[in-house]
Amino acid sequence: MVKIKKPVIKLKWTQRNKRRVLHAGILMAAGGLFILAIALVQPFYTFNLWFSDRFVSSGRVSPNIVIAGIDDASLAKYGKWSDWPRSLHAQAVNNLEDAGASVIGYDVIFADTSNNDQSFAASMKKAGNVILAGAGTTRLALKDAPPTYQQFLLPAATLYQSAGMIGHVNIVPDPDGKVRRIPLIVRQADGNTYPSLSVAALYTLFHKPLSVSYPLSNSKLNLLMRDIPVDSSYFMLLNYSAIDTKPAYLSYGDIIANTFDPSLVKNKIVFIGMTATGDTDQFSVPNSSVRIPGVYIHAAAADTILRTQFLTEQPLSTTLWTMGLLIILCAVMLPVFGTWHWTDILKGTCFMIVLLFIYIIMASLLAGQGYIMNILYPSLLLLALFITDIVFMIIQEQSDKKFVKDLFGRYVSPQISKEIVSMANQGGLRLGGEEREVTILFADIRNFTTISEKMTPDGVVKMLNTCLPVLIDVIVQNGGLVNKFAGDNLMGVWNAPQSQVDHPRLAVKAALEGQQKMAELCAINTELSNVQFGIGINTGKALAGNVGSLGRAEYTVIGDEVNLASRICSVTPGGEIYIGPDTFDQTQQYFNVEAQPPQIFKGKSKPIVVYKVLGFKIK
Repeated sequence: MVKIKKPVIKLKWTQRNKRRVLHAGILMAAGGLFILAIALVQPFYTFNLWFSDRFVSSGRVSPNIVIAGIDDASLAKYGKWSDWPRSLHAQAVNNLEDAGASVIGYDVIFADTSNNDQSFAASMKKAGNVILAGAGTTRLALKDAPPTYQQFLLPAATLYQSAGMIGHVNIVPDPDGKVRRIPLIVRQADGNTYPSLSVAALYTLFHKPLSVSYPLSNSKLNLLMRDIPVDSSYFMLLNYSAIDTKPAYLSYGDIIANTFDPSLVKNKIVFIGMTATGDTDQFSVPNSSVRIPGVYIHAAAADTILRTQFLTEQPLSTTLWTMGLLIILCAVMLPVFGTWHWTDILKGTCFMIVLLFIYIIMASLLAGQGYIMNILYPSLLLLALFITDIVFMIIQEQSDKKFVKDLFGRYVSPQISKEIVSMANQGGLRLGGEEREVTILFADIRNFTTISEKMTPDGVVKMLNTCLPVLIDVIVQNGGLVNKFAGDNLMGVWNAPQSQVDHPRLAVKAALEGQQKMAELCAINTELSNVQFGIGINTGKALAGNVGSLGRAEYTVIGDEVNLASRICSVTPGGEIYIGPDTFDQTQQYFNVEAQPPQIFKGKSKPIVVYKVLGFKIK
């Protein structure tokens, strides 16, 4: 059985493909460094918090929560807060019980004892649904654990024993000073655990005993048959209600005086706390321009759990993976657009804008479902990748210009390329030229046909590439330009396109130096022993400029004197230099020459004396 070999498909490693791979690699490297910086430093942290706040969609507050504020009116009616007898709180608890309140939670710590503690304790014991506040002080620096405090400020013993539960009222703002989360559990150094005031209120509402332990499972805390998303320190994100839907409000003074509408608190949670002007228990929150009393924060925590409108923050690891995918997508797509043409830049810009827009739309939709994605870091990443893309294209453009210049220089002399660029910048790149005096040098290899017949094609090319650079170098070094090649023949021009005062001397000097270097080359390379250049030089008027067509033009010099230089070259023996009369007239003080018998050249009616250059008089 004959096995048929499957054709192997090989990708052509073109310059464009190399550039695209390099482009993609640069983008991947820049993106990788950006991700590393985010993972290690997390810059702009507070601004990132503010940015994410803009995407949180607040809902309407639960109707089951009421705020009883110890406000300015209450203080005006009953005097300074520190002078209030505990009997007033006993009256308030009795009145709320009679009105049918389900839970009474105090965001006030009754740490000191007073003469009226018994009456207040009796009212709480009778109601059975009163929660008193405690607060930890001197927090210990522990990671991945509930906030732990060295000491705990608790209600006076009589009140502590009569309260239904004790809930902590510790509020921990984020680094920018805003309260976005609250610890549902805190611990005392001795091992006692306290739920937040909001959690204690909900346990009381549902007539459930407090849990003995609070294990985490998949970053969630199961309380009251609800899986509450929290971080490793038991902090829950607060889903604040919209500003125009605050919880129902009553003045605590009216509750004490029993001048309130009982239906407002029936079967509801009543949080009691300071709301008076100038009180220190006020905090900044994301969705309000003014500071709010702490009791509203505890109410917001209870409201978030009660409505199960939880917020889940995207973990840093997920953010980094998302950014990694964005980097791969950009590294694949941007090199496809990436040249320095305005249409390609526009395509790349539109791609980045669309990508950012899609990400923001997706983040907004997920925020509506309670999942808060990181907006700032991916946005900054896309900006960084876009800037990297532009910088790469600018550098690549400069590299391309240098490449084209170098490539152009292989075929066109630097002087011509400079002149072409100059004319193009001035809008003068058109057919035509000017008449000017020039010196023309022609050189070709004697007996080239005979020599090449004995060599392979590769050998001929190798021989030309070895010998021609000798003359090219001396022509360029002496200010001339190599105008064209024709097999073994080359043409050098002086005084065009740039003016040169002593152009005849420079041309003859270049020829002498070229013949000398060729002799040195042949002496050390026996394969070139039969290779000799005959060089003819002539000076005269010629037309210098662009000739050809609008689609294909060439900068050159043409005219009778140019033809004469070619004719002189054709009669020059190998290894020698012949110059025309005008060249002799302008260079005789510099070179030793020997006049040759007058010769008839094609196109000339009279014989012309040419001169053999023997060497330098003055170098």
